[in-house]
Amino acid sequence: MILTQSSSFLLGGLSKLLGWIMNGIYNLFNNMGVLTIALSIIVFTVIVRLLMFPLSIKSTRSSKIQAYLQPEFQKINKKYRGKKDQASILAKQKETSALQKKYGIKMSTGCITALIQLPIFLSLYNVIQNIPAYVDRIKALYQPIADAIMKVSGAKETLTTFVTENAIQRAPDLSKVSELTSNYVIDVLAKCNGDALDKIGTVFSSNSEVASSIAANKDKIIASNDFILGINLSEVPGWAWTWALIIPIAAFAFQLLSMIVTPQQSSGDPQQDAQMKSMRRFMMVMPIMSFFVTISVPAGLGLYWAVSAMVSVIITLSQNFYYKHADMQAITEKARLKAEAKAERKKARNGGVEKKGFLDRMQEAATGQNTAEQKSQDSEGMRNFGSARLKSYTSSTSYKNDVEEKKNVKYKEGSIASKANALRDYYEKNNKD
Repeated sequence: MILTQSSSFLLGGLSKLLGWIMNGIYNLFNNMGVLTIALSIIVFTVIVRLLMFPLSIKSTRSSKIQAYLQPEFQKINKKYRGKKDQASILAKQKETSALQKKYGIKMSTGCITALIQLPIFLSLYNVIQNIPAYVDRIKALYQPIADAIMKVSGAKETLTTFVTENAIQRAPDLSKVSELTSNYVIDVLAKCNGDALDKIGTVFSSNSEVASSIAANKDKIIASNDFILGINLSEVPGWAWTWALIIPIAAFAFQLLSMIVTPQQSSGDPQQDAQMKSMRRFMMVMPIMSFFVTISVPAGLGLYWAVSAMVSVIITLSQNFYYKHADMQAITEKARLKAEAKAERKKARNGGVEKKGFLDRMQEAATGQNTAEQKSQDSEGMRNFGSARLKSYTSSTSYKNDVEEKKNVKYKEGSIASKANALRDYYEKNNKD
């Protein structure tokens, strides 16, 4: 990881965007006298969760409407109860899908929200992994030290040895760098705690400017990474018994609580419900995964994960309270009218033809809804085949014209063609007689 920011094709742009937001938030708090990046991470996390709030609302509304319409789904189940033939299974799935579509129920929205979280987490990892590369004022704290080190002869070799001997985690491998720059030096400095910074001053004692620069900026550097109970957000908690373990434990607890307060809704389809139960059991592994991930990444990233899970719990509890006291009949009817209007607009944009999306076509293929369309295509294919046969058909009149033309052709004497022509003439003459 180098100070020139992430160069990943997929995550580099998103990392720069998140870094830009983080830089703006930190500058705002820094102007108020707040040096720690912790508050910026917390506020940033809340902003990200609020940006995804519309998706969360859609997912919860779909699940609540589906729960309210359970009697309708149960009617479909009762209608096909005990029927195991392929036609009945497909018909049941078709009717269930049609009912969900009628009220605009989309159970996949929750999955989309979870998928969006992943690239944000990976991009934020790039930012927190290398805060000075994205937050200008924190970089400015390391810049005087880096400039002083660059003036020392053999700085690259000395710094490389220092990283190896002191086991500085996640520091760049300077032995693979063709030319040392101040950005590379800052990469190393950003991975050092207070004690390691003091050692650097000793290692580069030949230049007193290094030690004086460290002394002038050390307290501010520590304050910028400091969290409660002396937790350094730039360091990995690991398995040591330190206060930093609070963050992985909090991430685990809030992730588990988020799973518990999220109610499991029935879809009305036993087979689909069984799949959802299996998925929920699998998702229960997420809290454990949260713990193992946050214990092995910088504490700042674990703070984001824990706060994100905490905000998720608050949002879920708030939505549960709202729908518990809401008029579900009015909400369901509004959803039906909205889905109907959306379908009409979509149909109007396509010249009055209902154009189905990719997911709809896949679902129809699975539930047998495209049978009539397939039959129409087959009929059209037969008509095209018939047209092709008619085009290649040769009438008897045209055949006779070809024969008359061939009679006027002169063939070489003694050739097979001339003998065949003479035989044909003899045959036609005898038949006329």
